[in-house]
Amino acid sequence: MPSVAFVSALLFLLFCADASTMAQEWTRFRGPNGTGVVADADLPTKLKEPDWTTDLAGVGSSCPVAWGDRIFVTSCDMESAEIRVQCLSIDDGSENWIKLFESTPYHLHDRNTFAASTPAVDQDYVYVCFADPDHTFLVALDHEGQEIWRRDFGRFVSSHGFGASPMVHGDLVVMCNSQSKERLPAGVAPGRSRLIAVNRMTGEDVWSLDLTTRRVCYGVPCIWKDADGKEQLVNCNTGDGFYCVDPATGIKNWSALPFKMRVVATPLVVEDLLIGSCGSGGGGNYLVTIKPSKFASGESRNRDNVQPEYTVRASNYVPCPVAIDDLLFIFTDKGIAQCVDLKTGKLYWKERLSSGFSASPVANGTHIYAVDEEGTVFVVRAAKAFEQVSKFSLGHATRATPMIAKNRIIFRTASQLMCFQN
Repeated sequence: MPSVAFVSALLFLLFCADASTMAQEWTRFRGPNGTGVVADADLPTKLKEPDWTTDLAGVGSSCPVAWGDRIFVTSCDMESAEIRVQCLSIDDGSENWIKLFESTPYHLHDRNTFAASTPAVDQDYVYVCFADPDHTFLVALDHEGQEIWRRDFGRFVSSHGFGASPMVHGDLVVMCNSQSKERLPAGVAPGRSRLIAVNRMTGEDVWSLDLTTRRVCYGVPCIWKDADGKEQLVNCNTGDGFYCVDPATGIKNWSALPFKMRVVATPLVVEDLLIGSCGSGGGGNYLVTIKPSKFASGESRNRDNVQPEYTVRASNYVPCPVAIDDLLFIFTDKGIAQCVDLKTGKLYWKERLSSGFSASPVANGTHIYAVDEEGTVFVVRAAKAFEQVSKFSLGHATRATPMIAKNRIIFRTASQLMCFQN
């Protein structure tokens, strides 16, 4: 009969193997905890012909996610607003199944689509969000495409359109349902902004936190570990700034308001640094870095009392930055790339690469992959000295962030997926 020590060791190894496998999945917008990084991924640095290309069932700007050998991606019909969820093979791009959801067309920003929300996925289900003026849906499908549960959180108010992407934390599915109060047509009542958590298996309410409603914001929550090692949800928007929430209770721990403009990009957590940005289509964008450990429970600081670690001007608005080791790389909406010191904000280099980026960069441990709006992929070495390793055209426009999984990098154009590997 095996000893207790042997059984304990075996269980520990199995747990580690399972945790390692989960860490390699691309389960949400920008992958592991929204960082955009799979440090040990073996990726080609000079892209040639794709290993496979797949036509999608519609158009969209959402990003693919992956679990195991399956990719999940959404698209839409821009006339009917029908949402189409596809499951594809990561090996060859072939379709396993497609699920269709009726929706209602409504006014969008001219750079948005009805399929702008990136799904989330875990070992059991894939979670999909979409909305129209009267409905905000969160739907769970199993990996075979069968609907498990559906929630409707009511009306959605924004002149820009929907774009909230869910994330999974433990047994919770969390969605930031940000809506608009400002610049609405006459007679339109303001929306209600909430951070919503439901049970991932049943869709039942766990908690809901009201947020300040100003302008619709699209940041997806991330996980930050406090000094006691406890995992907290952190996010940012225009009305509340950076905010930290206890995932067990939905109680806001603290908030800090350094933003004057709309927040679109998802925050980035790097150890005890929290990085967010704001801006507008007309410019004035800036990035702010704070240390969340400096904020006390229950504290709420206004703009006059927030002292950032550093601020980067003329920074990103829609794209999110990416951090490799002690460097922070920023690709802006105006096509400028720059590298700053992660801890101090000191500028190491700044280069114009393109006319504009909307997709966020992704990276492995040595290289950054950034695709501009025309579909040109720039591969840049993650270093203090600028080095563009290669450039490759996908041949189609895109505003979607790439995905890294199983030593593959997969790009989504408006209506295609393209896979590259060594």
